[in-house]
Amino acid sequence: MPPKNIPELLAPAGSVESLKAGVNAGADAVYLSGKRFGARQFARNFSLKEMEQAIEYAHLRGVKVYVTVNTLVKESELPRVGENLVQLYSLGVDAVIVQDLGVGRLARQLIPDLDLHCSTQMTIHNPQGVNWAAENGFKRVVLAREMSLEDIGKTANQLSKKIELEVFAHGAICYSYSGQCLLSSFIGGRSGNRGMCAQPCRKQYQLILAETDKYGKYKEGEEIPLKDHYLLSTRDLAIYSHLDRISKAPIDSIKIEGRMKPPEYVANVVKVYRDALDSIEKGRWKVQDMELSKLKMSFNRGLTRGWLMGASYESMMGRSNPGNRGLYLGKVAGYNKTSGETSIKTKTRVKPEKGDGILFKQPQNWEKSHNLWGTIIEHSPKVKKDNLLLKLRKRVEIGSNVYITRRKSLVNAADEMVSNPQLPRRIPLNLQIDWNAEMVPLVRVNASPAWRGNIETEFEADFAMEKAIKRPLSPETIIKQLQRTGGTPFIIQNISLNYPGDLFTPIGNLNHLRRQILEEIKDKILEAYKPSSEEIETARNQLVQLKKDMNLEESNLEESNLEEPHLEEFPLEESNSEELTLNKYHLNDVSAVDSDLTRFDLTRVKTHSQPIKLAIYVDCISSLEAALQAGCKRIYFQPKIEMDRGNKFQEIFSCLKHGHDYDAYFKRMGLSLLEAANLCQEYESDLIWKWPEITNKKFIDGATNLLNILPEKTIPGVMIGGMGALWALKDIRDSVSLHGSGGLNVWNHMTIDELCSKDEPLKSITLSPEISREELRKVVSHIQNSDIVSQLEFLVQGNLEALVSEDCLPCVIKDEKIIKKLKNSPYTFLGIKDFKNRIFPVEIDAECRTHVSNSVELCLLDHIPYLQDMGFNSLVIDSRSKPSDYAHTMMSLYQKALKLTTTGEPQLEKRLHSLKKQVKKISNGGITTGNFLRGVHDDN
Repeated sequence: MPPKNIPELLAPAGSVESLKAGVNAGADAVYLSGKRFGARQFARNFSLKEMEQAIEYAHLRGVKVYVTVNTLVKESELPRVGENLVQLYSLGVDAVIVQDLGVGRLARQLIPDLDLHCSTQMTIHNPQGVNWAAENGFKRVVLAREMSLEDIGKTANQLSKKIELEVFAHGAICYSYSGQCLLSSFIGGRSGNRGMCAQPCRKQYQLILAETDKYGKYKEGEEIPLKDHYLLSTRDLAIYSHLDRISKAPIDSIKIEGRMKPPEYVANVVKVYRDALDSIEKGRWKVQDMELSKLKMSFNRGLTRGWLMGASYESMMGRSNPGNRGLYLGKVAGYNKTSGETSIKTKTRVKPEKGDGILFKQPQNWEKSHNLWGTIIEHSPKVKKDNLLLKLRKRVEIGSNVYITRRKSLVNAADEMVSNPQLPRRIPLNLQIDWNAEMVPLVRVNASPAWRGNIETEFEADFAMEKAIKRPLSPETIIKQLQRTGGTPFIIQNISLNYPGDLFTPIGNLNHLRRQILEEIKDKILEAYKPSSEEIETARNQLVQLKKDMNLEESNLEESNLEEPHLEEFPLEESNSEELTLNKYHLNDVSAVDSDLTRFDLTRVKTHSQPIKLAIYVDCISSLEAALQAGCKRIYFQPKIEMDRGNKFQEIFSCLKHGHDYDAYFKRMGLSLLEAANLCQEYESDLIWKWPEITNKKFIDGATNLLNILPEKTIPGVMIGGMGALWALKDIRDSVSLHGSGGLNVWNHMTIDELCSKDEPLKSITLSPEISREELRKVVSHIQNSDIVSQLEFLVQGNLEALVSEDCLPCVIKDEKIIKKLKNSPYTFLGIKDFKNRIFPVEIDAECRTHVSNSVELCLLDHIPYLQDMGFNSLVIDSRSKPSDYAHTMMSLYQKALKLTTTGEPQLEKRLHSLKKQVKKISNGGITTGNFLRGVHDDN
């Protein structure tokens, strides 16, 4: 039998109370955030003072503290992030969790010995990504939730260096791969990568089929009849029942999600997992139904074992309801008019009690707006055989399902853990007390915390004892008084007195001495967690130098005369508007569906020394050839391989996950790439093979093998969107140039430094579409003033990809008649429609992943003068999933706009305005400037 590996139990702490709940429930470590730069900005989070107190509280109880600095960071924020990192280091945090590659680089420059963890938002989902992290100084990787236990085992066997592996064990699951979801950002400017996700995945959607015109623009379509409409809503993860398998796997830490959950949730969930892990260690664990019930009553949207444990699509998704489901109690069986009691036929051994919260879900034929009703039980229920009798304030329908959504006893238990904790890990102290000639107590304290080794301190008391006149203190009295450690994290095991006898001091002095003993040893223990004053000073000096560098760059920026063109807006006859009401937020995005054209003062716009170029993303040979005919000189080709060469829906129901092999897939891929290469050579254009943003091990192995067997120079370049893919190609850079896509989430120059710090930098880097023009200007200016040679690219047109998920969205269709109809249908467009009638295009790739794109097309055609003046090398059109007419026409329109800009057209405003009208006519869902003008919303 494989040896047991009891992983670290990691608890969330969104507040001081939640931190205490997690620590006292038995967590080995907690993770939390300051008021800035954490990926849960709607949690209460911690001020600097609260964080210092939290770290002390945890460390005195043997619990580690990891702090999240895991948002993507703007160029202008780098100095403040540096300050934050140095503050955290000086407080003695055990590790910092980062998403932004630039923040990781910044941390290594400022504080080389600060432990760094890769956030799950880095989307590390393959062995190559884990090896990249290990080789680049990270101590731990928080793996993408999509990795299976089998994947993790194989990854651990392929590590070049030791690195800790962490997985999520319990709580909410993102529909998308973490870090690869821009849906909230695109809809309303609330970026999940900035901790501001408005959770659009918890909203209702309708699946839509439509025909398209020759540009791929959808026409009036039809709705697919579905039972459930929360199409993107996942269940909550719970691997409690599989902890025995986890204990045999190479997993170092299991994480509870929930920094926005209340303390009682943290306390109860952590306690269930703590008890289970302790039982596993003792060799006597089995799944307890009552513990599962506690998890359900704490909060759940329906529980799933997750991708980690091989869950199916059906068991991953909770498409019927995005809210708390609680614990199913039973059905309403009757109502007694005389007693006013509602009878419930129970289906669980758990019986509700006075103070519990219950929810009634009334039958489907009940009026929808009134089919849910919740209440707190005000009277103790009566039990009559299998029936429960409740007195309620209103009558509910017979047949209603009943759920316990709040367990008063669990709330009380959690409150007790926070206010009056049991302390199983108290620190044992041994005291040696002598007296000097002046009768001053001399104290030596030895602490032996199990997690730190022996720690000693010694000091003189600040009072002297006196010769007793009547009643001297006995040794027993002194020992008894000093042993009263109460609710502190200490317990005094042994006190050795070298007591001269016949001495006296007030009992208050002994109490004061006890407090002094505990304070002195507490400081000594906490000091062991912190760096030395010299190390802190070194980090601060590095920070001062960084700020000087930043100020210099800002000064250079001001002196460069790179002035913003004057902006004046006028309407473009748009009827669309992009407003967002998600949860409690109502956002009006005045720039969203772009009813505005930037009017440039051409006397202030300077022509860049190197004319800007145009590139395009395509996924089929016909679009590639059309783009070439329109004059495109750089093609990013991401071949869409049709396994059965049927229509869209035959593909969906016969993808790689449904039985096809990768050998056939890559054989067709190779043929497609050869054809593309021949065409690009004919037109003297660059061909770059664009890899998907999500590249599992099978894809990476197959794709790298294909690169090796194709004739030399067939593929001159590869575009990657993840660190695993980059690391997999590190040894073939001499023969193939590498390019970075938007999937790398590049927000600042330090991320570019990180990507280009090796011997062979990326030839081009695409900056994130979430960045505003002001922040873009700062990044580009910094790069121009550096020795980095990578070209900078930016997406300017297309329905940009908003998310990618392991879910197969069309698999919700179970009706065989509808499936048969789809396989023979003329429809070529699949989408999801939200409550505001916005339609988001949906594509399913060969591995059955769901890709959702923005409902409107990005269009920055009229901003080309500004982007060229800013210093971008190339601008990119995303024409994937579009027919050849779109690729040819859109490339032609942008070529005209670029020519007008570079030749100094005197009526540039008017001409660009006319071209933009033509763009709008062939764009799917309208046009928007997206985040370019508005940026992303920030509360901090």
